[in-house]
Amino acid sequence: MPRESAAKIYEVATRLFGDQSYPATSMRDISQAVGILPGSLYSHISGKEALLLDIVESGITKYLEAIAPVADGSEPADVRLRAAIQAHVRVVSENIEQTLVTFHQWKYLEEPNRQRVIAMRSSYQEMFTRIVKDGIKSGVFRKNLDATLCVLGLLGMLNWVPEWFSPSGSRTAEQVADGLADLVLAGMMTAKPPARAKRAAG
Repeated sequence: MPRESAAKIYEVATRLFGDQSYPATSMRDISQAVGILPGSLYSHISGKEALLLDIVESGITKYLEAIAPVADGSEPADVRLRAAIQAHVRVVSENIEQTLVTFHQWKYLEEPNRQRVIAMRSSYQEMFTRIVKDGIKSGVFRKNLDATLCVLGLLGMLNWVPEWFSPSGSRTAEQVADGLADLVLAGMMTAKPPARAKRAAG
C-alpha cells in the first residue's frame, strides 16, 4: 500500500470518526472522502474496525511514550506529576482530532481488540497512579489521599481537554497545563495553604 494512500485513508477516517462517530461512518463515506471506489479500500485495509484500532492504538501510544520517562524519573512526585500533566496536554494540543477518536470511539471495538485497548489505557492510568503513590509514600502528598480516586479524577479532567482546547485560543498548551497542574497539586500537597486561604475559610 503506498504510504500516501495509507496516510490519506487514516487522516480521513480519523476526521469522520470524530465528526460523525464510528458507527455512523461507513466504508463508503471514507472511500468517497478519499476519492477512491469503496471496494478499493479493502486493498489497503482489512476493514473499518482494523482502521479504528490502528487510530486508537496509535493515539494511546503517543501518550504512553510521552508519560513513561516522567513516571520512571527520579524527581520528587510533585515535579513528576506536573511534568506528566504538561506532557499529556502537549500531546492533546498536537493531536486533537486523533485524541477525540482515541478517547471516545474505542468503546465500539469488539473483542479481542477492545481488551487490547483497555490494557493500554490501564497502563497509562498506572503511570499516574505510580507517581501519586510515590508522593504519598515520600510525604510530598497528603497521607490520606486515595490514590486511585485521585488519578481517576485527574484523568477525567485531562481527558476533557481536547473537547475545549484550541491551539488558536487565548491560552497556550503550556499555560493550560500549568494552570491544571496548579489546581491539582494545590489539593494534594502536604504544605499548608497560604494564610489568605485560611482567612477566607474562616
